[in-house]
Amino acid sequence: MKITLLSLLAVSAIASADQAANAQADALGQASQKPVSSNKHPDAQWFPDAGLGLFIHWGLASVGASGDLSWGMLANKPWKDKTVTPNTYYGWAKQWKPDKVDYDTQLAQAKAAGFTYAVMVTKHHDGFTLWPSNHGNIGTKQYFGGRDFVKEFTAACRKHGLKVGLYYSPPDWWFDREYKSFAMRGPSLDMDHKPVKLPKRPADHDAKRKALVAGQVTELLSNYGKIDLIWFDGGHGEIPNKEVRRLQPGIVVNRRNGGGGDYGDSEGKLPDKRFNGWFETCETCWPSNKWSYTEDWGWDTAPEVIEKLVRLRAWGGNLLANVGPKGDGSIPDQALTAWKGMADWMKHSRESVIGAGPGPFPESVNAPVTTGKGVAYIHFLPSFKDEVIWKNAPQPKRAILLRTGADVPFTWQNQELRISLPTELRTTNVDVVKLAL
Repeated sequence: MKITLLSLLAVSAIASADQAANAQADALGQASQKPVSSNKHPDAQWFPDAGLGLFIHWGLASVGASGDLSWGMLANKPWKDKTVTPNTYYGWAKQWKPDKVDYDTQLAQAKAAGFTYAVMVTKHHDGFTLWPSNHGNIGTKQYFGGRDFVKEFTAACRKHGLKVGLYYSPPDWWFDREYKSFAMRGPSLDMDHKPVKLPKRPADHDAKRKALVAGQVTELLSNYGKIDLIWFDGGHGEIPNKEVRRLQPGIVVNRRNGGGGDYGDSEGKLPDKRFNGWFETCETCWPSNKWSYTEDWGWDTAPEVIEKLVRLRAWGGNLLANVGPKGDGSIPDQALTAWKGMADWMKHSRESVIGAGPGPFPESVNAPVTTGKGVAYIHFLPSFKDEVIWKNAPQPKRAILLRTGADVPFTWQNQELRISLPTELRTTNVDVVKLAL
């Protein structure tokens, strides 16, 4: 009965995450935006081999630990999430004490856990800028004495050899607050969630918001050195990708700024079929099923995250695993525990996912496989207890269990490879066998 209940809860959480991602994409007008092509610029070629990125969702919602970033302000959502009024939400800025932000330590820990790039949320839909922007009137310029978290983040990324990614939301609900309903469905609601007849937007309102977006993005791409990736969320070309590339010629751009981008993506779940071109899945991990900090949704373990990573790398995709720091800026202990487990696994099996290419799973092999020059890596997932069967397989010279370095017996006949791991060699994590071809 306990297993059945846990299974039902897991299915319910996944369904809620799917529903939220789809509803949010529709609300932001992202459904029709497609990638154009992979970026040919030499400085962008790191992306397909990167494997593992860290997404950092930290903002006003982290203070209340109630509901997701920005979306927690909206009433009548079609998915499970706590709700507060916008006035309550923005009021948290006066209570915010980010006295435990330490990107140097945090990104050093992330580097050890196998992350190769990091993407910081610089401004979410709520409009609060985590740098002292000269555009707009809510952010660190008005709070925290003008502290520049973007500067601290980018410096720490470079110190620890991580590619620098910045998330930016062109939608700005603070800028739109007088003309926006804070309900996803039903009658319009004001910032106290009371019924309201919204006034008509001034004729120059959208032009002013476009100028706000262009000004803020220009600051992000001009004031912090080389930026390797920009992660737009809901844009419609307020600052065109052409201008983005003028400011940062080698930057990788996601598909959510109108007019396409350099790579495709899925949000909140792994793709269900193989894709073409560069690809990334952003996934809630710490906490599970929510982007910003909350204690209500559980936490992914190291084996769970590594399995997601392995499945994506077998198809050539990257995993952008999300963490929601607490209001004070510290990383939750549950995330640090997972990072430690990931670091231990990376010490012996990193080569099978970081820099490795895709393999023939599941078309001709029943376990995820990644490939390299003269090698292939078979990943025994924790739930997999069977024999690996690979049809039309290359002939191996050796099979080595990466965790121990021990040889693993196999058979290869008529281009069919068969290999298994006895129970005593299995762990609760992904076990990797390296094939020397």
